Amino acid sequence: MAREIKVKRVCEEPPNRVFKPEKPCSKYTTLNIEQFEAMRLCDLEGLDQDEAAKRMNISRGTLQRVLYAARKQVAEALVSGNGITIDGGNYEIARECCKAKKQCKACRFLNNTKGDDKNE
Repeated sequence: MAREIKVKRVCEEPPNRVFKPEKPCSKYTTLNIEQFEAMRLCDLEGLDQDEAAKRMNISRGTLQRVLYAARKQVAEALVSGNGITIDGGNYEIARECCKAKKQCKACRFLNNTKGDDKNE
């Protein structure tokens, strides 16, 4: 019996979903939203895979597979001159701050976290 696919937590959907090369292209590579989020957390925010996995509510192994697949797809698109689209996946948008020690640079919950740790 197959395992149930776990929904991955993402902070928000990407503001831009299509990236085109300078020269006209006929082929596009599609990243799903969780691949985009894994790259954002690890490569842009500089989080290690353990912390990124906790924020996405998945195991470190799953995050690693998602991240490596995303990096490979982006590299292939850049080398081949293909466009990149971001769409689809099995994810949910975060409803509250992840309460991590280090917040994302683009965290949409920055203004809502005042006083969260008063009782700790």
